[in-house]
This record gives sequence, C-alpha cells and structure tokens, in this order.
Amino acid sequence: MEPILPSLGQILPAIADRATALDRSGDWPQQDLADLGGVGAWRWFVPPDCGGEGIDPLELHLRYEAIAAASLATALVLSQRDSAVGLINGADDWPLRSEYLRRMSRGECFATIGIAQLTTSRQVGAPALRASAMADGYRLDGVIPWCTGAAKAEIVIAGAALEDGQQILFALPMDLPGVRIDPPLPLVSLRSSWTARIQCHSAALPQRWIMRGPVAKALAGRSKGLVISQAFLAFGLCRGGLQLIGKHDSDRARSLVLKFSEQLESLRSRTIELCQAGRESDAAAAAPALRGACNDLAVRITQSAVALYKGSALLLDHPAQRLAREAMFLLVWSCPDAVIDCTVNALAQG
Repeated sequence: MEPILPSLGQILPAIADRATALDRSGDWPQQDLADLGGVGAWRWFVPPDCGGEGIDPLELHLRYEAIAAASLATALVLSQRDSAVGLINGADDWPLRSEYLRRMSRGECFATIGIAQLTTSRQVGAPALRASAMADGYRLDGVIPWCTGAAKAEIVIAGAALEDGQQILFALPMDLPGVRIDPPLPLVSLRSSWTARIQCHSAALPQRWIMRGPVAKALAGRSKGLVISQAFLAFGLCRGGLQLIGKHDSDRARSLVLKFSEQLESLRSRTIELCQAGRESDAAAAAPALRGACNDLAVRITQSAVALYKGSALLLDHPAQRLAREAMFLLVWSCPDAVIDCTVNALAQG
C-alpha cells in the first residue's frame, strides 16, 4: 500500500479502537471526525480557491481506503461529505458555491448527499422525490431514501424528477419548512453513519438553492471524482479483515493472509491503473466487474475471519462479526444492475 499522510496514520489506531463500540451503540462518530478534521480532512477535497487543498481524487480515495481499514462507517461519512463537496464544486454557476465550500473547508458546515433516487434506488415506478415548478423555485414532495449523516447536515445535495422526466440538482436546507428527517434506519451495520430517510411534504425550495436543471440527467458530468470510487472503501474493509486474520496466531491464518493479500493487491493495482487520467472510459467499462470482484473478495475475507475466530465471532462485540456485516453493505451500496449481476454471478460460482 502506498504511504499515507503521516498525520493520518497517527490517528487511525484510535479510530480502529472505537469502531466496534460505535457499531454497538450507533452513536455518531464525533471523535473520529474531530480527529480527521485535526489532520486537515475538511480541506482535502475543497479546491484551493475556496480555502482547501484540492488533492487529486485518487490520493483522496487512497486516504479513504486507509480510514476504512480502521472504520468503514467513518470512511463512509467522510466520503459522502466529500461527494457533496464535489457536486458543489462542479456547480460553477451556483451563486452559493464559494460560500459553502469555504465554510466546509473550515469545518463550519457539514453537508452530505441524497442522490440514490437519481442513480440506483427506486428506479422502477414513480420517482421517489418529485419537483413541481413554482414562481420562484420548486415544490418538493416525496422521499430521499438514503442520506448518510442527515441529522448532522446543514444542507443535503439532492436531486428530484419533474413531471416531464427532467431532473434538478439542488442544495436542500434541513431547516426548510416541509422537510423532516426520519430517525436513522435500523441497519445491520454502519449504524453510526446515521443514514436516514428525508421526507419532503410540499417543501417550497427557492430558486437560489437550485444548482442545476431542469436537464435530462442532473448528475451527468458534475461530480469531480473517480469512476470506480466505491472500490477503495472495499479495499479498506479487506485490509481491516486481513489485519484481524493476522492477529490469529495460527498457520491457517498466516496462509490466508498470504493468499488474500495477493488477490487484494492484484485487484487494487488494476483499479489504480484505471484511475489514471485519460482512462475514464476504460474505467467505466470495467467498473461492474471490478466492483463485483471487490464485493466477492470482501465477503470471502471477512467470512474467513469469522471462521477462524469460531464462536467468539458470533458475539456482537467481536470485530470479525462486525466486519462480516459491513461486507453486506458493499453488496448493496451504489450498485446498479450490472454490478449486482457481477456480484451474484461470483457468489453463484461456488
């Protein structure tokens, strides 16, 4: 693995130590995020013209990988916040772009995304979130089905469909009348991410919050990130699993670490190669198979950890059991049909 930021490496052991307790309690990872903010994480992806570092997307995701090896839930929270940064940064004509990016770079504002209804969630039937044009903006009705850290957000970058099928991308203030955040979803893993549904009932959104649209695809070409971004959190979970297997003092464990490490490095090298500039179309074509392979490897590594630790791994306070449940998250997170097909085909091969 490439060397990571030294200051980040110094805080990761403490984040790892808190991961299982946070999984049990479902508490928001406040200390993890404070530690990350202390090493500059709020500035990493914010562009320099707004007070940030504007680091390369690949370097950003390598840092996510390191964080995910310690705590997948905390890495998810940060990645969703940075996805909001990417979408805001891509909204060049939005008058509030600079204001929010500057505040986010200083850790003064937490923002996240709620865009699954435009990508992979509830794509059959009526739109989950509908927008109707008004004199000065749009009226929103429906639900944002998945939003990590919703209750901690000042704004959520979200999207909705109009009656004619066109879409809008917007920043949704959480204090807007008609907007209600449900309690965090009763997930089997990553409960500390506080992922929740957001209900919108005749919420009148003024025009100043509209970032893009109406257009056919509100997300097309707007986020400044990687095509295969989800793979790096999977790599982090795999590393966390290998670290746990490595703590099992047995020849069986040592053999597993060697075999799985080879598979992980091969898959990771292919992914990093496809993340180089100019390889975007190749990455898009390879993404479903790579995501399916990442999912398969994460399941096999974490289930191997459960098998090694035997009955102890069935206890809720054992990290092997937590990692195995977190691998389930990868099977459903931002997975279009092509990724699901690759995942289930790998699982069916036996």
